Amino acid sequence: MTITIETVSMQEVEQLLKMLKLLNIENVNINELSPQRQPVITKGDKKLNPRDLFGIWQHSPRTLEQVRSTAWKRNWNI
Repeated sequence: MTITIETVSMQEVEQLLKMLKLLNIENVNINELSPQRQPVITKGDKKLNPRDLFGIWQHSPRTLEQVRSTAWKRNWNI
């Protein structure tokens, strides 16, 4: 069985360990997690003109249903 206890300070950890020692619990493993790293966010290139993308399908026109059927391949028989 695994029990997860999250604490905000080392004082709380020490108190929990003292309590566990008083109860004579033998199988105690402590895994200290490192703080989560924040992702690096970079700004996009605002120079890109999205109007250049219009007409990319002009030589092979598609209907909305064709786009949906190829893009949303889902297993509906769950």
